[in-house]
Order: sequence, then structure tokens, then C-alpha cells
Amino acid sequence: MDTKVNATPRSGKLKLSILMVTYNSAATITACIQSLLPQLAEVKGELIVVDNASVDASPRLLEQFAQSNDRIQVTLNHKNRGFAAGNNQALAVAGGEQILILNPDTVVTPGVLSGLLTALETDQSIGIVAPQLRFPDGRIQKTCRRFPRHLDVVYHVLGLQAGFPGSAHFNGWKMGDFDHQTARQVDQPAGAALMVRGALLRDLEGFDLNFPMFFNDVDLCKRVKMAGFQIWYRPEFVIEHLGGGSVKQVKTRMIISSQVSFFRYFEKHFTRLHQQPMNFLVGVLLYGSLIPRIVIQALLKTRHNIQRETL
Repeated sequence: MDTKVNATPRSGKLKLSILMVTYNSAATITACIQSLLPQLAEVKGELIVVDNASVDASPRLLEQFAQSNDRIQVTLNHKNRGFAAGNNQALAVAGGEQILILNPDTVVTPGVLSGLLTALETDQSIGIVAPQLRFPDGRIQKTCRRFPRHLDVVYHVLGLQAGFPGSAHFNGWKMGDFDHQTARQVDQPAGAALMVRGALLRDLEGFDLNFPMFFNDVDLCKRVKMAGFQIWYRPEFVIEHLGGGSVKQVKTRMIISSQVSFFRYFEKHFTRLHQQPMNFLVGVLLYGSLIPRIVIQALLKTRHNIQRETL
């Protein structure tokens, strides 16, 4: 049975619930929670953490935080249920009107929670608002995406996306033509930090469990757009994000999971008969590129100093 720490809901009306899923996050979780604590009181919020059977010091640290602060609830899973299921666990007990989905390898700048809340609540047509994410050295992370098309997979596998990184055509999926410095509507910001209208997220029943680790944020944003809501990127609200911490620990398995989820996205959202040949082609390309990707990753695994701009 999973272990719950400080699981009694806070009395009174909550404006915000922050959902966080951890896996061997001991190196980052303390800085993340410490950045949140002053802001939780400011916005009448709570933090709900679900730990996916970490084997490092994460459970001990989380228990200490929960025992010393009644705004923090912690569930220690006895097996790794994945990102989507972990967030849905947290959503099931969340009492806040609005929901912030947040990764544990983040540091939230003062004022960001209240700013995102204001941006979300002043326009009822907005379903999701996302901050700008930055690497610890201050570089902007290019985290926004357009919804992927079949052609984007072809460009990706053939290397055209990497060969023309600033192209709105060849790298349109990853928005290579957007500098991430201005506010605008987007299809899909990174799932590392998404503030979602609570009633909407509950109506959508959270994340689709068919996407346990990858593309669950893409699928969620797709469903939000299909429900008639806007998604906004607001770069004036900044969150520091290390990026990929849990994924790096099991890289080969995550590469496989990513490709499988990518294909499932097309299977779910491209269902018309005339789209099936392209779905088949995408499947061949994605699964056929698995071995080269794993080999390349193995060759590059010792190169830790490559600068990234995208996630």
C-alpha cells in the first residue's frame, strides 16, 4: 500500500493546487520546494507530491517537508506508475480552484504563481497559461511546440529539422521560428510547468494514461484546444528549469517510451480512413529509428557539456 504523509486536506478555500511527481529527485527537490513555500501562503495554495518509488533520498526529504508544513501533502508510491498516473493521483485529492503541473527540477521565481493565476483568471477563454523556462545559466529554453503533423516526423527522422533549426517549415513543430521572448497563443508549451483551469482539467479527467511518460502534455493541450480553450505562453513569468533529470536516469528505456507514445498520439488524433497510410508510414519511421537513436545516445552519453536550447 502507498504511504501518505500529511494527507489531511487543509481547511478553507484553496486557490491553487500544485501537482508534482518525483522520481529520484533528491538533488533538486529541496530548492524547488523552498522556492514555492513563501508563494503558497501568498496565493492560498497547496503542494501535492507523488513520489514514484524513488530509491534515493527523495522520500525522506519529502516526508520532512510534509511533516513541517501543512500546505504539503506527500504520497510515496511503492512502484513507479509514471508521470501521467502520478499527476492524476495528485489531481484526485487536489482542493485548489486552479492547478499548476510542475516538475521537481524547477525553481519558481517570486511572484510567478500569483502572476500566472491572474493571467489565467482574467480571461475565461484561456485554459492553460505557461511561463518562460530558463536553464540555470539564464538561457531561454525553447519549450513551445505546434501540434505535430505526419510531415514533421519525416523531417525529424531525415534530419531536416536539425539541419534547418530556424525554419518555420522544416522545424515548424518545435517552433524554430519563435524566439520565446513575446507573449502569444501556442499549441503546446512544455509540461514542466503548466497552469491549467481546474474545472477544465477535472472535466478532461487529467492525463491520458496511454501516455505514461511522453506526449501526455501534447495530448492534454490538444484536448484543451478541442474543448474550445486558448493556451498562452507568458514569458514575463520565469521559472528556472534544469530539464530531463528523471528521464536521463533511464535514457534507453525513455527513448523507446518516447517513440511509442509519439506513434500513439497519431493513432489517437488522426483517425480518419485517409490518414491511415500516413499513420503507417510514421510508425515505420519512428520504430525504425529506435536503434540508431539508442546507438547515438550511447556514443554521446559522456558528453555532458553540450549546450541545449530545446527540451
